Amino acid sequence: MNRASLIRGIQLVVAITLVTFATILYRAISKQQGNLAAGLQHVHWGWLAAAALLALQEGVCGGLRMWVLGRVLCPQLTPRTAIASEFVLMFVGGITPGQLGAPISQVAVLVEGGMPFAAIATAELLTAFCTITFFLVTASTMLALRMTGHLQLPGAEQFEYLLGFSAAVFGSAFVALMLCVLHPPLLKRLFGIAGRALGPVAQSLLRAVTRIERFASLRDAPWAKPGATTARLVASVDRVHEGFMVYVRSGKHAVAAALLLTFGFFCARFAVSYFILRGLGIPTTPSQYVTVGPPVVQVILVQALLNFALYLSPTPGASGIAETGSNRIMSPWVTGVYELPYLVLWRLLALFLCMFVGGTYIFRYLGTDVLERRVKEAEAAEAALDSTPPA
Repeated sequence: MNRASLIRGIQLVVAITLVTFATILYRAISKQQGNLAAGLQHVHWGWLAAAALLALQEGVCGGLRMWVLGRVLCPQLTPRTAIASEFVLMFVGGITPGQLGAPISQVAVLVEGGMPFAAIATAELLTAFCTITFFLVTASTMLALRMTGHLQLPGAEQFEYLLGFSAAVFGSAFVALMLCVLHPPLLKRLFGIAGRALGPVAQSLLRAVTRIERFASLRDAPWAKPGATTARLVASVDRVHEGFMVYVRSGKHAVAAALLLTFGFFCARFAVSYFILRGLGIPTTPSQYVTVGPPVVQVILVQALLNFALYLSPTPGASGIAETGSNRIMSPWVTGVYELPYLVLWRLLALFLCMFVGGTYIFRYLGTDVLERRVKEAEAAEAALDSTPPA
């Protein structure tokens, strides 16, 4: 796939996300035209500016998390590259279902910045560890609040299933990650089993695809040989494990800092809604009992619950799910004429603001030959390393 095709694909997904949001917005405005002006009568721009700054810090602090982890294995990694990679990750994560394309896009930017693949893989796994830890702690906390009657929301029964599912998903991912990292032979065996099971299927699909003249050259690609991908994955396990051992020996402070940054930027992101409430002049005390703590803590907890739905959403940018879920989950605060202004501001600040910044980065990279050249150089170096016999 060339850059032109990739750009067209990104533009298509962005268009789908924006059209979905615009359709929902149009329907809301058509029903509430008189309410929109009333909801914006008491806007406090200072609070909205603070909300925008909190939204942007997610990309900055998320990038700094990658920087503090990445510089342990790659001292030449700059904060600028790491922050750019995080904004690109947020852009691609926002336009792909389930945020599936986000890690790949961040890897591409880090490669362009001169970071080796093995170091990127290790740092990415550690950022995943930090994120999974945050979600596991959050899900466990909210399940405990629900079980003790200290978390009450409209439609809470449906959210219980979401919390249970999220705890199972992130808990399983946490256990699997720890086992694979701390015991490399297990990961190698899993790769071997998966390769033997899926290899014939992959080869059949490859043969079917290469019958098409346009894709015929793929059959000669190094990765297309039977067992080649599995062999590379198995060979990379030891290098990644060695990278983790560096963190165990001399990078524990970096991991601790990354965990603090993870909890910090997620809590700040969830607090954006509280500042939007203040900006619209909406009382921050809910109309009914929601959960424990002062209003800002209650809003953060409620937004954390909504975030599970956004992360697990099958639609690009969580379109539709985000709007519907936000209306329901914030109903103890947002009602009547404020529903539409809040929804628009929350969507713009919580997602589209950082996506816009990330979009400027990604189209800049796709518009040059730098990224393509650096990826090829890194792949060549990786292949040379794989072919070097052990000393």
